[in-house]
Amino acid sequence: MKTGRWVIFWITAFSLVFVTFWFGYNRKPAEVKAEQRVVPVEVQKVSTDSIRNKIELTGWMEANEVVDIKSKVSGRIESLRAVIAAGSGMISDNFVPVEEGLVVSKGQQLAVIDHDMYLAQVASAKAAVKAAEVELADAEREKKRIVTLYEAGSVTEQNKDKAVTAAELAAARLDSAKATLELAQVDLRESTITSPIDGTVTKKYIDQGNLVRPGDPIVRVADMKTIKIIVAVAEKHADEVAVGTPAEIRVDALPGKVFDAQVYSVHPALDQQTHTIQVEIRLKNQELLLKPGMFARVMLITQRKDNIVVIPRDVMLGGKIDRYYVYVVENGIARKRFVAPGITEAAKCEITDGLKPGEMLVINGMNFLADGIGVEVVRIEDIK
Repeated sequence: MKTGRWVIFWITAFSLVFVTFWFGYNRKPAEVKAEQRVVPVEVQKVSTDSIRNKIELTGWMEANEVVDIKSKVSGRIESLRAVIAAGSGMISDNFVPVEEGLVVSKGQQLAVIDHDMYLAQVASAKAAVKAAEVELADAEREKKRIVTLYEAGSVTEQNKDKAVTAAELAAARLDSAKATLELAQVDLRESTITSPIDGTVTKKYIDQGNLVRPGDPIVRVADMKTIKIIVAVAEKHADEVAVGTPAEIRVDALPGKVFDAQVYSVHPALDQQTHTIQVEIRLKNQELLLKPGMFARVMLITQRKDNIVVIPRDVMLGGKIDRYYVYVVENGIARKRFVAPGITEAAKCEITDGLKPGEMLVINGMNFLADGIGVEVVRIEDIK
């Protein structure tokens, strides 16, 4: 009986010691166990950089100015050749055919329509003016003679009135002849087709030798030394865009090339159906690398900050329920640091509060960290 009691006693004692040891081990603070772990991490030295807030859009390139040059007179196109400029004047005997791609200047001759016919009409109108002037001179002399005789009592008042009326009709016929001459001279000028702008011929509607009527297009000239792009900006960004807002333009046809531009105008009203606002961007194109019709990728730079703390976006944790935070390394220990993010650009993010330049930011391995855990730094980089 005594033996059985001793067995029960020792079993109970052993159980108490085991339970005490087990709970004692598992009741150690999490920080003590965390400090016993060492996690390898990569860090970067926090530094300052520049960052931009941007809106990415797409659009199509257009020539700044496009003119369809049309005939104002009828007739046959005698010449569809451009006069080549030399210095400040034109060489009348030096021509090139008008074709797509020809660069022309304002006032440069491009075509001639039935020139001989309109020259003849001008000559005829000049002759009519000359005849009307002679007729008027005769009528004025006759009127003067009759008036003198009337005042002397040698002719009747009726004869005087007839002479005055004849002189007035001769003057009216002279005015009509001069008007006809002016119209003939206008037609003569309009029979020589010139370019109203500096630009490039982008379309030829008709060939030399064909007949044209008033209003028929002959060529299209586009000013491509300035390119414009019309983009639609969402309503939520409407207040961020203004005249002069910088823009960067990229085209698939010229990979790696970036063209600087700026907002030229902002439409005063939003489109009611799309809830977007129309924005026009213009950029210089002196080398004519950009062509109307090209697909353009537009980046509007609505805000820029310099000399601010910038970190990689993917190192920030939290943010859905809790505040955003990162880990920094201090004396081999990971420290949780709450941060306030600002604007973002691609993979970069501005930090307005919570970090200072020079601190060691964990950029790899942060998902295995807790505040106070020991770390082993395996790589250090400077943020560029």
